[in-house]
Amino acid sequence: MKASTARKVNGGAEGRRNPIAAVQGRIDALEGEARGRLLRVLGAGEEALHDLDLALERVSREDWSTRGMRRHLDELRARAENLRAAALRRVAEMPGEAVSRLATGSRVPVRNLARGLERIAKRLEERPPAISVVADREEREPPEVPSEHLE
Repeated sequence: MKASTARKVNGGAEGRRNPIAAVQGRIDALEGEARGRLLRVLGAGEEALHDLDLALERVSREDWSTRGMRRHLDELRARAENLRAAALRRVAEMPGEAVSRLATGSRVPVRNLARGLERIAKRLEERPPAISVVADREEREPPEVPSEHLE
């Protein structure tokens, strides 16, 4: 360790003369830092307690009787039905919206879509002959069964 670093760590020349004062200074600094942290933690705890009090206040105001719960469930059912109707309406509008976007779009995206569909159609047309060749082979050459399985 360098001499300058040792002076800074130990409190310099004064730290060497009065080591108790240097230690006391460090203890005071640590105590101040600990007090600051405790105050922050207590503040956060008080904030959480306040939030909990507000939540309990809301719960205590609600009607937990059978009639109150039935009313609450009816409200939830009505909201669910409204959401369902809105979702069905949006799903019904989707095909029309897609067609209108295709019609109003530029020629390039429509051409690209047509080319992509042609490529897919060609791939689908090429596959059936390959499958039928395999089926023809199976019809001509019956699979060999080991003699052990025939008994």
